[in-house]
Amino acid sequence: MNCPNCGTSNLDTASICANCGKPMAGAPSHSYTPPPAPPSAHTPPRPPGGGSYGAPPAGETIPNYLTQSIVVTLCCCLPLGVVAIIFAAQVNSKLAAGDLAGARDASAKAKMFCWIAFGLGIVVCAIWMATGGIAALQAYREAMANR
Repeated sequence: MNCPNCGTSNLDTASICANCGKPMAGAPSHSYTPPPAPPSAHTPPRPPGGGSYGAPPAGETIPNYLTQSIVVTLCCCLPLGVVAIIFAAQVNSKLAAGDLAGARDASAKAKMFCWIAFGLGIVVCAIWMATGGIAALQAYREAMANR
C-alpha cells in the first residue's frame, strides 16, 4: 500500500506511513487493548519482628532517649553519657532503615547507659561529699578570697 501523502510503499497492514508518519487512508485501524491484569495472589512477607517496614506497629513508639543522654553527659558521667548519646542517635536512623529490632535494641541500650551514668554520677557525688569535698572546696574559696 502506498502512502497518499508522500507515496512511500508501506506494508498492507500499516496504519501510519513509515516515512512521513501520517495516517494511511483506508488502512485497517487496529487498536490494541491489553488484557486486564489478573488479580495478584502474592502477599509480601512480613518484616522480622512484626509491624511494617520503616515504621513501628500502630500504637508503638520507640523512644530515642537523646535528651536524657545529653543531660547525663553534662551533669553526671561524661564517658557513659557519650555512649548513651551514640545509641540514642542510632534509634532514628535504624527506624528510617526499617530495622525495628535494631531500633528497639539501640533504644534499650541508650536507656540503660543513661541510668548507669545517672547512678554513677550520684554515687560519685555522695562519695565526694562524704570524704570532705565540701570542706576542701570551702577552704579553696577562702584561700582565693584572701589573696
